Amino acid sequence: MTAPTLLDRPSDSIQQESPVTAADLTAHRLIATTTTTSARRGLARAHVIVARVLLVGIALQIFFAGIAIFGVYTFLPHMILGSLLIGASFSLPVLALTGHLGRSLVTRSWLLAGLMIVQGLLIDASHVLPLFGAFHPVNAMLLVLVTYSLARPHHNIF
Repeated sequence: MTAPTLLDRPSDSIQQESPVTAADLTAHRLIATTTTTSARRGLARAHVIVARVLLVGIALQIFFAGIAIFGVYTFLPHMILGSLLIGASFSLPVLALTGHLGRSLVTRSWLLAGLMIVQGLLIDASHVLPLFGAFHPVNAMLLVLVTYSLARPHHNIF
C-alpha cells in the first residue's frame, strides 16, 4: 500500500494560500527600502565620523612630528600613531562599500588608504635614498586634503 498523495485527498482538505496582493508587496518593499535607507544613512554617518577622527589623528601626527623635529621629544608618538592611522584608514573603504555610498566616496576612501601605505613606505625608502624622505611631508599634505574631502557630510549619497 502506498501513501496517499495530494491528488488522492479531497479538494476541501487542501489549504488554499491566500493570494498576495499588490498592497502586500508594496508594504514589503517600503519596509525593505526604509531599512536599507536607514542602514545606508548609518553607514554614511559612520564614514564621516571615522574620517573626522582620522583628520584629527593626522593633525596630531603633524604636532608630534613638530615636537620631535625641535627636540622636545622623540619620534616615538609619531610612529605609534602613524601605524594606528594606517590601520584605521582601511575602515573607510569597507564602510563606503558596505553602505553603497557611491563611486566617488569609495574611490577617495581607497585613495586615502593607499596614500597611508605610501606614507609609511616613504620612511622606509628614505633609508635607501634620503630624497624619498622629502616626499613624506608632501604626501602628508595630500593625506590632509583627501581626508578633509571625506570628513565633510555627504549630502548627495541618496
